[in-house]
Amino acid sequence: MLRVVAAMAALAIGATVVLAQNAAVIEQRKQAMKAFGGAAKGPGAMSKGDAPFELPKVQASLKTIQETAVKAKGLFPDDSKVGETDALPAAFEKKADLLARLDSLAAAAKSAEGAIKDEATFKAEWPKVVSQCGGCHKEYRKPK
Repeated sequence: MLRVVAAMAALAIGATVVLAQNAAVIEQRKQAMKAFGGAAKGPGAMSKGDAPFELPKVQASLKTIQETAVKAKGLFPDDSKVGETDALPAAFEKKADLLARLDSLAAAAKSAEGAIKDEATFKAEWPKVVSQCGGCHKEYRKPK
């Protein structure tokens, strides 16, 4: 009987550790998604004419998008499917597609970083970057 209780306690501790790890990854994933949103906010306002064009801010945003896309690829382990997450099951079922989309986002941001020199090139290139976001939101994120 003592062995059974000890085994059950060990399993409970193991499950608690796994859940804590899942929560940590999910929180990191949430922070990465917030970083994407934060990086898009300033240039988004610029593209709508709600804020003046500022090349340094655009370049910083593009750098953040690139770096966050790389980090985000590691934030979808299979053991983070459940918990307080907005990721749909499809994000894990079609993980190769999701990771490819993150690569595509990073590549679009890198390309735009090299191409944007002024407001005119910004207006031509910025939509190519943000157009990458909607597909993932529709397929891999719970609706708000």
